[in-house]
Amino acid sequence: MKNAPSSSPERSATNIDALVHLLSDHDLRVVRQIHRHLVDAGREAIPVLRDALGDCDDPTLAARLGTVIEDIAQADVDQHWEELLQSSERELDLEAGAFLIARAGDPQVGTAPYRQRLDAMAAELNPLSSGTPRQVVRHLNEYLFHTLRFRGNTQQYYDPNNSFLHRVLDDRVGIPISLSIVYLLLGQRLHVPVAGVGLPGHFLVGLRTEPVFIDCFHQGALLTEKDCARLLRDFGVEFDRRYLEPCSHAHILARMLRNLIAVYETRQEETHGRRFRRLLTTLENRENRPHVL
Repeated sequence: MKNAPSSSPERSATNIDALVHLLSDHDLRVVRQIHRHLVDAGREAIPVLRDALGDCDDPTLAARLGTVIEDIAQADVDQHWEELLQSSERELDLEAGAFLIARAGDPQVGTAPYRQRLDAMAAELNPLSSGTPRQVVRHLNEYLFHTLRFRGNTQQYYDPNNSFLHRVLDDRVGIPISLSIVYLLLGQRLHVPVAGVGLPGHFLVGLRTEPVFIDCFHQGALLTEKDCARLLRDFGVEFDRRYLEPCSHAHILARMLRNLIAVYETRQEETHGRRFRRLLTTLENRENRPHVL
């Protein structure tokens, strides 16, 4: 068996290029070892791998290169996920967590442009953000659901892209929880007192200042407590006021992950399912368990 170059973090681009060349070896034991070394090299290997993939006309090598790139990106997501979960419950960053889940689904996505897009959306709304919370909610609803035409994806509800924040921002369709996250992130930028409300079978945004609930899946429909009770009865669930309490960011991220796990298990895509189950397990094992604020 051939010896692979050292996996030192100071590995030069030349050594990484040599590893990439060895990735075409016919001995699968060599390929597995080279794969591990390249993944250990981390993000510094990505440019060389992408260049090699761009010049590659061998389908087998191209598939191997793509797998290495994806595994490096996933390792990076796992590391940042663990770092994110070091923060306290109240400081847990919903936006960072949602974008990490998006990167787990699409490892090569750059999230900075999407953060900038959220900033720009909030900047457009900022002149209208000086009224009462209910007034700002009406402006936000008009902007998000009528001007930009964000809507619930009723045609392909179980498409996993509905749970990835960057795809929701691109396609302007999603499921209740992902559309609610867009709403919450804009509300956060505009200092609107909103929070996630995790009803059984449905997800809403609630005003912290009064019993008003926003149904982002249905173009921002404003619901009362009685409306929520009726909605739950339609789902065959007995109403409990505790369902209307604000839920934590950890709870929201866990619910997103469970949705994705269920989708991938239904589609029998076990590799993707394991990826999100790993993130969920890390979240559930953190010292401060998800709980209602």
